[in-house]
Amino acid sequence: MTSSEQAQETRPAKGSRRFIWLAFGIIVAIAIYTGGWFWAASKVKSETAEFLARLHERGQQADCTNAQAKGYPFRIGLFCDGVAFADSKLGLALSGSGFRSAAQIYQPAKVVGELDRLTGDFAAPGGPIHASWQDIRFSTHLAKPLPTLVSAQSGPVSLADADGQQLGAASDGIIHFRPNAGDLDMAGQLNGVTATAVQGLPPLKFAIDGTIANGVNLLQAADRSLLGASGTLRNLSVTAPDGSMALSGAAAIDANGLLDADFSIALQNPRAIVRLASAVLPEWAGQLRQAEKLVSLMGDNPTVPVGIVKGEIKLGFFTIGQVPPIQ
Repeated sequence: MTSSEQAQETRPAKGSRRFIWLAFGIIVAIAIYTGGWFWAASKVKSETAEFLARLHERGQQADCTNAQAKGYPFRIGLFCDGVAFADSKLGLALSGSGFRSAAQIYQPAKVVGELDRLTGDFAAPGGPIHASWQDIRFSTHLAKPLPTLVSAQSGPVSLADADGQQLGAASDGIIHFRPNAGDLDMAGQLNGVTATAVQGLPPLKFAIDGTIANGVNLLQAADRSLLGASGTLRNLSVTAPDGSMALSGAAAIDANGLLDADFSIALQNPRAIVRLASAVLPEWAGQLRQAEKLVSLMGDNPTVPVGIVKGEIKLGFFTIGQVPPIQ
């Protein structure tokens, strides 16, 4: 056999060995990656169980039924048939169905997800309120002690009383929470808001933007009480087709639950806003007409200073209402 023939036989043999080693390396890498993914999946389930246990230790009730980690190979996320949360001190109970979340395997702290339906019962001065949300989408960036950002948006929203009587609805909503050092920033919006009890009420838009001082500690406190809380309201607005009202300023709740605040109210078309407020709050119609007379002296789109002293709402020297103590 000539040397050239021997070389031709040697080259394919070496090439075959390289291919075998490459295939073996790929199989080993896939096996290691798969093992790592399933280890991370078990970690997701165990940390979820630990989180739920911590809530139980705080006196809160929480559940994630049939919790599973899914998303292999490139994502990882928690899936639950149902979720639930209840806090008797806050008078709050939530339950939902169809919870799904996902994060890229290379960016596990950035989580997006969805929830088919969420219902809630809230304690309110006039009696319990039942709320429901449809088609919820959310995103968050996980961190300790709290996520650095939580955002959620939903489709149709509805409110009802304890007997199931419809109170109101909204076409959609969105809300954001973000820790800011020790404070808590929040912003939200409801669109297409209607009230069943007020005939002829046009669809309204509600918006809020503010900061709760020391809000991070308030969320983590065992009693979760608002007594002694304070904050800044950058915007609390109601917008109608023919006018708007926007509230801003600082507020604080004393140890007895009484509100003290220094607000400014920016009005566009005050007459339309008074007409709207009188329809919603007929028992305040007299005070509102009196306030309209005072405001009309300040121009078409005035900014009105409003103070609240120990729960009494004051417009200049006039007391126009009362805020009940906050429990």
